[in-house]
Amino acid sequence: MATLTLDPKRLTRDERRHTDRYIRECWRSMRVLLARRCGKKSIPFVGVLEFQKKGAAHLHILLAEYIPQKWLSIAWQKVGGGRHVDIRFVDVHRVSAYLSSYLAGDKVTHTLELLPKRARIFTTSRSIVLWDKKEKRGWWLRRENLGALYDAAPNPSNARFVAVEDLKPFDLEMLSYFESPPCAAAIGNRDVIKVLRKAIPIWKAGTS
Repeated sequence: MATLTLDPKRLTRDERRHTDRYIRECWRSMRVLLARRCGKKSIPFVGVLEFQKKGAAHLHILLAEYIPQKWLSIAWQKVGGGRHVDIRFVDVHRVSAYLSSYLAGDKVTHTLELLPKRARIFTTSRSIVLWDKKEKRGWWLRRENLGALYDAAPNPSNARFVAVEDLKPFDLEMLSYFESPPCAAAIGNRDVIKVLRKAIPIWKAGTS
């Protein structure tokens, strides 16, 4: 497990303001050097971003292979990182314990407060899958008059027509919404039963 830091003295004023962005760019370049050293297209890793109390970002990286500290330090400085680099063996059976200390508690709260909205605190190589991919059902975008769809819908419910100030910059002044059982008009005059059979997994299995 490696800890990669930054040296604020080597950074420009703008880079010091956004050390999370800067260190991600450094890590992107570092992965290329690691892959070349290991003779692979990529090396499996799990990384967690953390901010120090002074506001500088650093990375905790769990690597699939042990890398000598001297090589790691030189390579990290080449891509723009700091001199202080630490790497050590970790027990593979206690990986979750190592990572959980950086994914919970006051450390995470402090980091999330400094990160931009929707920015990720952790990253992984593509070879590591944390969650199964959701089945893609697909979407249909249709340009239809909402009033016509409302009139065609059987028993529409939960109808809402609300003026929204936030939408005015987009030339939209009203949020319109209603719920209804499927109707042919809403799905481009397709057969409703066929569409439902294709969309609902339980029907695919041949059960009713």
